[in-house]
Amino acid sequence: MVLYKSSLCDLAVLRQRVITAVALGAGILSCILFLPGHWLALIFALVTLLAAWEWAGLIGLPGNLFKTVYVIAVAVLLFAAWVYEEHARTVFLIAVFWWVACVILVAVYESSWLHAGWLWGLLGLSGFVVLVPTWLGLVHLHGQGPGLLIFLMALVSVADSAAYFAGHRFGKTKLAPELSPGKTREGLWGALLACLVFTIIGVYALGLDKAVWVYFVCLSLICVLLAAVGDLYESLLKRRAGAKDSGTILPGHGGVLDRIDGLTAAAPCFMFGVYWFHG
Repeated sequence: MVLYKSSLCDLAVLRQRVITAVALGAGILSCILFLPGHWLALIFALVTLLAAWEWAGLIGLPGNLFKTVYVIAVAVLLFAAWVYEEHARTVFLIAVFWWVACVILVAVYESSWLHAGWLWGLLGLSGFVVLVPTWLGLVHLHGQGPGLLIFLMALVSVADSAAYFAGHRFGKTKLAPELSPGKTREGLWGALLACLVFTIIGVYALGLDKAVWVYFVCLSLICVLLAAVGDLYESLLKRRAGAKDSGTILPGHGGVLDRIDGLTAAAPCFMFGVYWFHG
């Protein structure tokens, strides 16, 4: 009976997640296809500021005043990134170095670090390094063409879904037990396999030149791995805050950060890869 109730609960949560994901996907797709670039940038900025509010809560800033100041600081940086757009590649490079460092951080993470003062400072300051390049990456991807932006968002979504189902079906070995006990290595392998197939389909759908096929597939799979790191980094935030989700704004998913955690790593790194190829 307990197992039966648990299964019903899992199905209800999954149903809510699917409904929310479909609604979000339809809304985002419409915005990408029909809105001018500057309006899309504004919408992404608003989403980023919502994520900044959640970030401020997770790092323990006391009261709405300090959270508001944190959000304003992120808004100022977003505006600066828009005005000084010529330095975008430098921003993406910084993001790449940051996420490479995060690979090491989540690999050697110990739960005793939760009480370390330096971790609080790192988590607080890293919000700027995470959120601003994410927004800039999404805006620049749209500038390269709506197809690339849609592909990347779909890629991260496919990775998330494939990891969930493969993990539930085949998961045995924990990926990062101290950070996110529910994630497994088998789930990650399932995500990579599903995204390999999706990327091959994407290569044809985007009409890419054959000369870039191998590069594009490798870049996409690297970004899938980095998206998993972004997910784990947000788990670190939540574990230190003692929170299950970053917020409650999205039924079945939690907060904005819970929905975009993979994109925070994938978007700027994917955009850097695109610029790297074009020189």
